[in-house]
Amino acid sequence: MRCRLAVALALIAAPLSAQNGAARLPGRVPAAALPAIDSIIATAVAESLPTEPLVQKALEGSAKNIPAGRLVSAVRRSLLQLRQARVIVTHAVPGQPVPEGHVASVAAALARGLTGPIVERLLAMAPNEPPGPALHAAADLVAHHFNPDSATNLLVEAHSKGLRGVRLLDVAVAADHELQRGGGRTPAEALAHVRAMLPNVPAPEAAVTRHGTQGS
Repeated sequence: MRCRLAVALALIAAPLSAQNGAARLPGRVPAAALPAIDSIIATAVAESLPTEPLVQKALEGSAKNIPAGRLVSAVRRSLLQLRQARVIVTHAVPGQPVPEGHVASVAAALARGLTGPIVERLLAMAPNEPPGPALHAAADLVAHHFNPDSATNLLVEAHSKGLRGVRLLDVAVAADHELQRGGGRTPAEALAHVRAMLPNVPAPEAAVTRHGTQGS
């Protein structure tokens, strides 16, 4: 009886392991970290949270030779961010199912330093669109020391003028290009310049070509 039970549990665990990505970890993650990371991933499965961000965090940390204890802490931190992300998505888009992709994108944005209110505003801006590009654009702007609220205002205005998806990333790139121009332009001035261009913000390739032509 115990033998049959063990076989049955193994048959159940095998597809679950393949499904949640944990099967990719042995041999690529320190053996000392595997039990704890497997447990964290199992918790995410039990809570219906996406597991791929946890798997990727484990693989990336292992590739950087992060010690087992710190690696486990990083994966556990990612689980906490996924939980927070689901709460944010639920608040921002009430009464709708919570897509895993939204939760994963929000968790990544939180990991990059965006605050909950900023994330909620960007989610509410386009509740029926994948939030990844807008969140990534906002995180890029914040990473380049633009004021978070001002950067978000720019992205919301860009969206209202028809820019979607990767075009919001073009807005962030354009703002960074304006900031790097000569003459000591401030972040606020760079955002204002890009806002004046909306919705005709060039793609990065076009901007590079244009600037290169002017300089030749």
